[in-house]
Amino acid sequence: MQSVKSPWHSTFDQFVGSIQESAIIASPFITQAGVDRLAGGLAAPQTVRLDVLTSLDERSLSDGSVDSGALARLCEQVPGTSVKHLRHLHAKAYVADGHTAIVTSANLTAGGLWRNYELGVSITEPRSVQDIVDDLREYGNLGILAPLDALVMIDDKAQEARRLKASGDSVASDSAKQEYDAILRDIFDTVIDLQITDPRFVSKPNAAVTAQFADAIKYVLRRNGSMRTVDMYPLVEILKPELCDDYTDYVSKGVNYGTKWQQRVRTAQVQLKKQGALVHSGGRNGLWRLTEQEEK
Repeated sequence: MQSVKSPWHSTFDQFVGSIQESAIIASPFITQAGVDRLAGGLAAPQTVRLDVLTSLDERSLSDGSVDSGALARLCEQVPGTSVKHLRHLHAKAYVADGHTAIVTSANLTAGGLWRNYELGVSITEPRSVQDIVDDLREYGNLGILAPLDALVMIDDKAQEARRLKASGDSVASDSAKQEYDAILRDIFDTVIDLQITDPRFVSKPNAAVTAQFADAIKYVLRRNGSMRTVDMYPLVEILKPELCDDYTDYVSKGVNYGTKWQQRVRTAQVQLKKQGALVHSGGRNGLWRLTEQEEK
């Protein structure tokens, strides 16, 4: 294990140059400067697989902390790039193949690479690297895939929001503020819609939502152990904020069963139980736990 101090752009260049087959990049903020450094340093950009985890938060997009246009260009320059949105992502980690992992405070931005006072560690011990890979893969399973065309669409909206913000129009009048807020809401809705664009779910959008909740449930139980459904709700809500609308109730035959998203959590639990992934014990308010197969 070695310390990685600021500025760390030369260390980053070495890291990128060592990538032969695949890499994982986890960074809440990503800008053009970081993308240029990454794409420009790859020895084989046409064949490398890049898994990028970031946060396509509408406010980060509107202030330029995340550049969806740069991410779209990365997908074009490195065809094997997969971009996933994870709203509450805060980790900054970079893994080259299975041989090196850098865990740091630095985002993939000009500030992170050059200007800011950052600190991190470079790890090469195989088991430790694999542990980090496993964690990042698990984060990725909870993320929302954002393909190239969606990133381009989001970037068009983000550029308009940035234009309004830069001109001061977004705070100068009520109508301009409403326009700015509407753009942010449009970006948010676009990201939500990405959750049901998987080809497996085009004709069954509810199945996509249930699958998302199933992934969140397994993650929560894997990290926290057995728990009741009521204790699971707030943890699932943190993982899947876009799916958890507290203003829509599930009502059947005149009976209110709570919010609709909580009903979908329960539906996902039942499906996972049928699939042999979960076990429930102790009656109505009993505990859910993963089966031994799922715990591995």
